[in-house]
Amino acid sequence: MAQKLMELLALQPEPRKSLVMKMMEGPVGNTYFTAPASSRAEFHSCYPGGLLVHSMNVIQNLNRLAKSLCPGQYEDNTLIFVGAFHDLGKVGDGENEYYLPNSSDWHVKKGMLYETNKDCEIAATEDRTLYLLQRYEIKLNSEEYLAIKLSDGQYCQSNDKYKMKEPLLALLLHWADRCACEIEKLKD
Repeated sequence: MAQKLMELLALQPEPRKSLVMKMMEGPVGNTYFTAPASSRAEFHSCYPGGLLVHSMNVIQNLNRLAKSLCPGQYEDNTLIFVGAFHDLGKVGDGENEYYLPNSSDWHVKKGMLYETNKDCEIAATEDRTLYLLQRYEIKLNSEEYLAIKLSDGQYCQSNDKYKMKEPLLALLLHWADRCACEIEKLKD
């Protein structure tokens, strides 16, 4: 699955392609391929490599939604990019991994398989995502930025000012993400 993601990312136009490949061939990419997508067994894809599985599911859902609801509006490379990286912040901040295996047997028995790393100074996943992308000088247009920023939809209070004003790509990404989460919970 990692190879398939790298093939999809290779479809990015230059200079984005080179910058994305540089990021994914380093520590961020290494963590991306091994990180869970969530911290608790009851959530989606809470296992090593879960972030990759979840991101691939989001890409697939996003592609289907965009092709059926607004054909021709978005290029494949845009859908791949926001789908692949909407949760990039779950790898951490570039210095510290975000999810750490829980060392407490009690917590593990309760399904809390990972704890969040308190050394990650940037608290919100979407903010860590945007930080990492800018750290690798990967530029986003405003719609891509808002799609990633608003990917959790109105579940985040910080997104309140965008209620009923979300750009289409943000809505599509949120729906693709939510569908992936729910389907993954059924399979896990």
